[in-house]
Amino acid sequence: MSLNFEIKKKHVARSERVKSVELHPEYAWVLSGLYSGIITIHDYSNQTIVKQIEVNQKQQPVRCAKFITKKQWIVAVSDDLQLRVFNYNTNEKIKAFDAHTDYIRCVIVHPSQPYLITSSDDMTIKLWDIDNNFTLIRIFEDHVNYVMMVAYNPRDPNTFASASMDNTVKVWTIQNSKPNFTLTGHEGGVNCVDFHHGDKPYLISGGDDRSIKIWDYQTKQCIHTLEAHQQNISSAKFHPDLPLIISTAEDGVIRFWHSNTYKLETSLSYDMERVWSSDIGKDNTIAFGFDEGTVVVKFGQDEPIVSMQQGKVVYGKNFEFFTINLKAINNTSNDGQIVQTNPKELGISDIYPCGVRHSPNGHLFAIFSDSEYTIYRSQNFKNSGFGSGTDLIWSSSGDYAVKEIFSIKLFKNNTLSYEMKTEYLVDQLFAGPVLCAKFTDFIVFYDWETAKVIRRIDVSPNKVIWNETNTIVALATNDEVYFLQYDPEQLPIFLQQEEEPDGFEDAFQPLCDITESINSGYFIQDVFYYTTVNGKIAYSVNGKIFIVDQDKKYFIIGYIQQQNKLYLIDKNYNIISYEVNSNVVEFQTQILKKQYPKAEEILQTIPLQYYDKLSKFLDTLNLKEWAYKLVQDTDHKFELALQLAIVDDAFQIAQKSQDTLKLRQVGDLALQQGKIKLAAQALEEADDFGGLLLIYSSIGLKTQLLQLGDKAFQQTKMNIAFSAYFLCANLDKCLEVLLKSNRLPEAAFFAKTYCPSKISPIVKLWKESLAKTHPIISQKIADPFDYPTQFNDLKLAIKVEKFYENIRKQAIPADQFKQFQEFLNQDLFTQLQNNPNLDLSKITYGTG
Repeated sequence: MSLNFEIKKKHVARSERVKSVELHPEYAWVLSGLYSGIITIHDYSNQTIVKQIEVNQKQQPVRCAKFITKKQWIVAVSDDLQLRVFNYNTNEKIKAFDAHTDYIRCVIVHPSQPYLITSSDDMTIKLWDIDNNFTLIRIFEDHVNYVMMVAYNPRDPNTFASASMDNTVKVWTIQNSKPNFTLTGHEGGVNCVDFHHGDKPYLISGGDDRSIKIWDYQTKQCIHTLEAHQQNISSAKFHPDLPLIISTAEDGVIRFWHSNTYKLETSLSYDMERVWSSDIGKDNTIAFGFDEGTVVVKFGQDEPIVSMQQGKVVYGKNFEFFTINLKAINNTSNDGQIVQTNPKELGISDIYPCGVRHSPNGHLFAIFSDSEYTIYRSQNFKNSGFGSGTDLIWSSSGDYAVKEIFSIKLFKNNTLSYEMKTEYLVDQLFAGPVLCAKFTDFIVFYDWETAKVIRRIDVSPNKVIWNETNTIVALATNDEVYFLQYDPEQLPIFLQQEEEPDGFEDAFQPLCDITESINSGYFIQDVFYYTTVNGKIAYSVNGKIFIVDQDKKYFIIGYIQQQNKLYLIDKNYNIISYEVNSNVVEFQTQILKKQYPKAEEILQTIPLQYYDKLSKFLDTLNLKEWAYKLVQDTDHKFELALQLAIVDDAFQIAQKSQDTLKLRQVGDLALQQGKIKLAAQALEEADDFGGLLLIYSSIGLKTQLLQLGDKAFQQTKMNIAFSAYFLCANLDKCLEVLLKSNRLPEAAFFAKTYCPSKISPIVKLWKESLAKTHPIISQKIADPFDYPTQFNDLKLAIKVEKFYENIRKQAIPADQFKQFQEFLNQDLFTQLQNNPNLDLSKITYGTG
């Protein structure tokens, strides 16, 4: 049973020596206790520091720090003999007290009770009550040297074990101050201890004798000793889910062992000097504390080990495999909701899986690791074949291929048919009508039967996904998806021609591409559904993207046409679904092929509830008239009506909704079409005073202008009100607007220009207002009526004012505007200056 898995470094934080690490059970946080007396929290998902707390001012080493997640606290112990508790949200120090009489080596938090256990160089272990102000409940004494570590038994949290420099491991219960029993066998001090998380009564310890021992704590016997480290063992832990032991030592090496076979699987070294601590978190993340900082790694993969064929799902959790028949369930869940399933256990794989793939008919499926594969029958999990090689893919006929480092092997009926040697290292294989092999910088498509090169393409995709008819293929790289056209009927023609090193240029034709980082994809006819690395669920048609949902990261596993359901799964094997009507997809496919009559036929079979989706689809393809016929959504219909210039329909929608923005948009469109009355009606309902001012003034609607001025005045839109009154020559109203707006200087100058008879009261108001803030300036402002000598033409100006006031009362026909304009343009003020006795009452319109 081999354990082969990929290990990726997720986070590195350089720092002083790290004596303690712990991963938060919920957040992507790693807590580090530093030899410099500081504790830090880093977010390993984005490489940022979340919190840094100075535990003690004397910079005494922090030996151990742990999360108390229920309280949102951190507990830390250090060489100043104190136990301290901090709130990691506020940095508030909750508690600090002397807990031991010598260095405190370890602290652990009880998984369910409000207890802490500490161990110390004073050779004691102590139990503390968190909820009772950290009262000391019990002291455990039996060790005769430093107590380096304590660990709870996950199967029985009332039991814990201790590791001591007296070369022993002791097992205790929290109710008894004396140990249940002692395990002896190490030839040096014991630094670490941990319990098995599964059904085995095992305990692991590591010591200064450079050995790791696995104990059966029921028989109290050492059942195996692991030896490979070159220095003192600092930590040794059982993985909670996998048959794996992770050990670290002062030699700077991290070692991974198979916990069933005790085989050393792999070793890591990050050149950061000695390793002091480790912790295993969720999602197969592991943190390590080094002399030079903290490292977080992740092994395995985020993408679940899963395959679906004909509605039957097979998935693997570590070595265990399960199956679900999605066709047999009554899926009434809403889009995006978890589907209630009843998984059936299939069995245990002999290899640690990197992937699983069904044969085309679903009768078989293959599990493969990075070096070997096994084929099972879907019904009963019976072994049907096995061999060396990995990344097994199936042909449509049921043959299969596997890759070696520099070769590809094809099998027919579980018998090797041929082996194709390659010049380059084969990275990955992809199934399809032609076999696809990925190399470092390019891919090559081969004929399944003859291994003839069909086409080399200089792109390095992570996924190669075909549509159902094998006419379109999607090549998904890290940030792009390229869609290519393929004609399967041309394959026999290519095979008759002489082989070229790069294949046949006409084999594939580019269609379109999208800029997305996808982690899964699936064609339903010619529509490409996909999920992205940041949790988007979408589909693409002819390069256009339509978003279905934005959720956490999911992976598409397949489509069941009878249910009209697209199924997805997350890394925790929760399955969700989205309704995808097959007739809708068929309609979209026919539209893409420009088979509009056929699409019209299919449309008759599609329920009304899908029309809005189709309308958006057609709109994106610029088929707006057809989109407008189908649209049901009011907002989208309004947008389409504007784009198609169907102004009457747009007005009805805007009027019904009384949406100001929509009414203004209708008004603008109506003006463009010359429908002045409709524009005015829309803008009136929208209270668009600026637009109405333009319309009323353009066509000379004086009554409406005056009403607009009154309405604007009431709503304190004074600029509009002033303009409307001024266009109507209502000077009194203009002055009222200026006074109401407290624009006294403008009012004074306006009166001086147009109605000098009203200057005095306005100047008085201006001076009184200005005197409050600028009294000297106020005194310098003069009322023209108080200085008749300096303003000797004031009486003439009042005569002209009165004359024009009478003229404005006359109703002048519009067709005589030109003559009236010439009459108004007379310079009466100059005439009065030249002839003070001129009788203005005798100057009438038409006399010139």
